Amino acid sequence: MYSNGIAAMAVAPGRTRTPATIVVPAEEFEDVAAHQSLPRPLIPDDTAAVVAMLARDDAAAMTGQTLIADGGLVLR
Repeated sequence: MYSNGIAAMAVAPGRTRTPATIVVPAEEFEDVAAHQSLPRPLIPDDTAAVVAMLARDDAAAMTGQTLIADGGLVLR
């Protein structure tokens, strides 16, 4: 167990615009964004905000959950 009490945390982003995805045409990101609730392509800050929320002491009672930060893609 880590010092902050988090045993394991994994982030599996979907279509997030990063420097590593520069070879992916912008149209692909726009197409995905058109099918999600958040009407824009995701950026690394979107995932970082979720991770930061989970790292706060306020989230200490949350255990064994799967959180999907995909801009609402699975809802549509």
